[in-house]
Amino acid sequence: MNYLITLLFLLLSASANILSLSDISWFAILLFMVIYAISKKMLLQKDMKLIGLFMLVYLVYVVLRNLLITNLESQYLISDLIFPFKYVLLSFIYVVIMREKTMDYLVKVIVQLTIIGFVFYAIQLVAGDLIYNFSESLGLPKANTIPGYTNFVIFSFTKGRHDYRNSGFVWEPGAYGCFMIIALFFNLLKDKFKFYKNSMILIAGIITTFSTTDYFALLILLFLAYRYRVPKFNLWILVMIPSVVLLILFVPFLGDKIAGIYTDDMDGLKHLKEISQYHLKHNEQIPLNRFASMSYIWDNIGSGLLLGLSNKYDEILNKTYNVNISNGIFDFLAKFGVIGLFFLVYSYVKFCAAFLKKNEFIVYSVLIFLVISFGEPILFLPLVLLFLFLPYITNIGSGQEDDIAIKYGLSNLDR
Repeated sequence: MNYLITLLFLLLSASANILSLSDISWFAILLFMVIYAISKKMLLQKDMKLIGLFMLVYLVYVVLRNLLITNLESQYLISDLIFPFKYVLLSFIYVVIMREKTMDYLVKVIVQLTIIGFVFYAIQLVAGDLIYNFSESLGLPKANTIPGYTNFVIFSFTKGRHDYRNSGFVWEPGAYGCFMIIALFFNLLKDKFKFYKNSMILIAGIITTFSTTDYFALLILLFLAYRYRVPKFNLWILVMIPSVVLLILFVPFLGDKIAGIYTDDMDGLKHLKEISQYHLKHNEQIPLNRFASMSYIWDNIGSGLLLGLSNKYDEILNKTYNVNISNGIFDFLAKFGVIGLFFLVYSYVKFCAAFLKKNEFIVYSVLIFLVISFGEPILFLPLVLLFLFLPYITNIGSGQEDDIAIKYGLSNLDR
């Protein structure tokens, strides 16, 4: 049952398939998880107090924001009121059910989905656009509104310029890499930064995404692993740091790509009207890259980012141009403001501090978190919202979870 619940939780978080697209299926799965937790008497009094306090503070926050600051139409406030009962509650009830098994099962299922993804990725490389064209002919639903993606629940096939990249079970290669980065981080925390089978599978999966931001996050995570295993500064540290800098500067896929993306993004914003006419003609959204998304949100919202506008802020932006935002940090700021982002990062730091006793290691962990969220809008997903509850509901990091992992067969056998 724990495996099935984790699989359903991840498929909803993936925001790519028919389950995550349909509110009916979403709430059916959520209701199933709530009933299961209640029937097994998993909901404790302290859990109810925690979610009750969170909901109260959140609802007061968004209502006052709307009434006193933004003064938006009722549809935006309604969306803000629905959000915690859909996304936050799903994360909460999942942590309540899994508790100290949360990290183990997430790693286990993501690793197995990664292995399955390798098979479909190979088919994509060999078959080219065949599967994509077949899916389009069937009219299968998909979450990614940018042309060139189609989803088969556990794998998203791509077409065109991304046909060499692995999207796995998530909506896009970069987002898929974020999921694997989180799973790898969990796995290394559990294994005290020793690299076993699961870690190597996840690293291989991350490499197949060809995502620059995920590669950066992986480099930071590998450096964190080294510093954890070798806490004393030595000659290798002095060699590694400039080596990484040189790698960024001289490897075209890293440094040149970032510089090129920034230049193209800024140039594209200057010609947004002309670009909009093309995409409007083809009934498509304008895909704004990381830097363009950041600049566009800042230009249109500005000081409103302190408190955020609304969970549906994109509808406000799209009254001028129909854009697709791909910067996760500024997407979250536009939704919930600096205050919301601060609380999420604070909870994440509290979670990391249970495993990593040095401030240096926590800084690296926060950098990983910010890098992957800068690249993709993932901060509002249930997989990330888990951090709102992991430090408060579970005993993760206390050492008790090791005994639980052995009890449920999730120890070295799965590494």
